[in-house]
Amino acid sequence: MSKKRIASIIMLVVLAIGIACVVYGMTGTGIYENAAAMMGSDKKSAMTFIQEPDKLTELGSVNKIGPDKVKGFLKELGLDAAAVDAAVDARVAYETATDNAKDRNRFLEYAHAQDESWTEENINDLIKDHDTSDPMKKAMAMTEMGIADEAQFDALASNEALLGMYREGLPKLLDNSHMTMAVTIQFIGIILVVAALAYFLIQAMDIKPKARVKASNPKMEKITSVLLNYALFIILGLILIVVSIMRPDFLSIDNILNILQNASTKGILALGCAGLIVLAGTDLSIGRVLGISAAMTASLVQSVTYASRMYPTMVNPLGGFGLVVPLLASIAVAVLFSLINGFGVAKLHLHAFIVTLGTQLIAYGANCLYIESQPSGTAQALSTFDSTFLNVAAGGIFVGGIRIPLVVIYFIVMAAIVWVIWNKTTLGKNMFAVGGNTEAAAVSGVNVAKTIMLVYLMAGVLYGIASFLEAARITAVGANTGLNYETDAISAVVVGGVSFSGGVGTIQGVVIGAVIMQAIVYALNFLGVNPYIQYIIRGLIIILAVSIDVRKYIVKK
Repeated sequence: MSKKRIASIIMLVVLAIGIACVVYGMTGTGIYENAAAMMGSDKKSAMTFIQEPDKLTELGSVNKIGPDKVKGFLKELGLDAAAVDAAVDARVAYETATDNAKDRNRFLEYAHAQDESWTEENINDLIKDHDTSDPMKKAMAMTEMGIADEAQFDALASNEALLGMYREGLPKLLDNSHMTMAVTIQFIGIILVVAALAYFLIQAMDIKPKARVKASNPKMEKITSVLLNYALFIILGLILIVVSIMRPDFLSIDNILNILQNASTKGILALGCAGLIVLAGTDLSIGRVLGISAAMTASLVQSVTYASRMYPTMVNPLGGFGLVVPLLASIAVAVLFSLINGFGVAKLHLHAFIVTLGTQLIAYGANCLYIESQPSGTAQALSTFDSTFLNVAAGGIFVGGIRIPLVVIYFIVMAAIVWVIWNKTTLGKNMFAVGGNTEAAAVSGVNVAKTIMLVYLMAGVLYGIASFLEAARITAVGANTGLNYETDAISAVVVGGVSFSGGVGTIQGVVIGAVIMQAIVYALNFLGVNPYIQYIIRGLIIILAVSIDVRKYIVKK
């Protein structure tokens, strides 16, 4: 065995060890960040509380973190399961009751129920703060909880039961070498991975042309080709398997449905973007176009009971036409921007990168201006939507006791429609012809400009539908809505096998890509991986996907 081969084997081992160290370090830092989130504190304070639990005197909102997550965290610290459930459930009930006491409309209803002589003007002075220090608010919260004993209510407010559990369990985290050594191990892993990759990169550049003429085993070539072509799916699949082994509850029905729900709107965006990439183009404006389209939707579906709604003179925005007007408005805005992109590419012969970069900035500026034009004069997010809109766009149906989000069904329907367009219509055939070879398509009689415009039009319609659904999913639309959505959509497309070289791609691949990418994001969140590290991982996935795509293109050439 040659020295070069021995060195390569050693560096492969180094690479494997480095990856293992990075993953181990990520899960360790995830434990620490999870603890900080559960306490509702920043990372610096979290370490102080772990080392000196008696200093922890307040906790974050259980409802905001999620009761199940809090219960899981406390039980992992070795605390009594029944006591944890009781303490968390009591706190959830308290927070829910106090939140209801903050709700202006609920408070008005409660006040009128107690004394009909009270008018809105009489009690405006009472609605100045968001706590239960006012006797009337406190009484409302106690009524919500069905508690007559004021001392019992005050005991819940003090949160001592949960604080005691945290103080008892936190010191155990210091005994977890996995957590305390996480950062060090992570850095060691990164150094090992970089060293190994640098070695293989240098070796790859040193390959001489004569070496490629060597006779090789056809079976081995076929296996190698399959492994390289599907390398990304294999790597991502292994990541999900490792996560499932580390946290078996990752594959619960609820988590799977959450992944599908979060993947659906971005999957619809990916369906639109995929056609543009088949044309050997791209779209950097997706996220900002979604932002302004979602803002248009949000402004038209705000509840009539909301005092600060965008259009206060609209008595019943969803009456008569139902949700058709908000949906069409969202589609119209998205189509407008997509047609600008299409015209720039088809008629002005601009590169898709440049024209979509321009419309990205235009859409963002227009969205900021639109949100700032609210009657209140503020730039607050558009929220408080009509219940009909939320039920239709973000509701669900029960199948065998399992709630299936409607947005998942919409995604499947959209994917089926686009599949038919791609595979059974003249537009689909022309799209692949233009993407594969524009000059050849033109010589064959294909109207290239018309095809490009129609593909951009289809993308705009899909963006508009996704924006309509996303507004309902996030329940509040602000200036930053849609930030980085283009990277999610493009990631799903390239992971799904659509080639940036043009002329290659399938709808089923895009759907699988969207679900896999969302599953990876969800898995990283599930393990508590730092959000900034998640960006790095997603960036590496995109680079890897495009690298594999380029390799396929070079082989064909």
